[in-house]
Amino acid sequence: MKNTHYYKAFVAQTPEEILRSVFKKEEDILIAISFNNGGYVEGIILDFKEDNNHQKSVCMLSQQEEVTFFNLHTITMITVKQPKKMVVELSKGTISRPLSSEKEAVTVLQLKRWLQREKSLLGSQIKEFDINDISLSELNNRLNIQDVFAALKSAVHQIITDELGKEAWQGVDTIILQQADKLALKYQGKTLTISINIDKALPEKLATILEEKLLQIL
Repeated sequence: MKNTHYYKAFVAQTPEEILRSVFKKEEDILIAISFNNGGYVEGIILDFKEDNNHQKSVCMLSQQEEVTFFNLHTITMITVKQPKKMVVELSKGTISRPLSSEKEAVTVLQLKRWLQREKSLLGSQIKEFDINDISLSELNNRLNIQDVFAALKSAVHQIITDELGKEAWQGVDTIILQQADKLALKYQGKTLTISINIDKALPEKLATILEEKLLQIL
């Protein structure tokens, strides 16, 4: 077996948790389901719903293009047939992103050069984007730093849509990114400090979260 260190990061979850994670994925994930009556089906999830009586219903398309409908309580086992596409969800965020292709690789030097070029997009007043507190030895960390920067850029662009927002953001000239277990933002002097768990999966809708937190502190 290859890449077993990834599999060792997977954690036990209920069939419902797995189904919800598979359904939320933008790409189709092939799974196999065993039922308490001995039935078995492989395919992709088309729909997952809960009605007013808390009945959880599933609609699934088989590889033979047959559509199966069943209730969650009839499931005895779920097998994820393409786990490499689900490493983030199956590890509950311990693995920060899906197994990536080599084209996504970025060296430490490339990352620092990229940040140097990109920081002007946050405003001409920005003097420094400090990542000295972050370990750059892992590729996932370096890619996550790029994602945090992209989310911050999106958040800032939403804030500076009016004169009041522009004036508030002009007060920031240094941005520090530091490792922490919990996401938090602090603004002191002219320095914005972003604390985030950079070696885990980043929060969903990070740009929106950063925008909300920036509006609270600027």
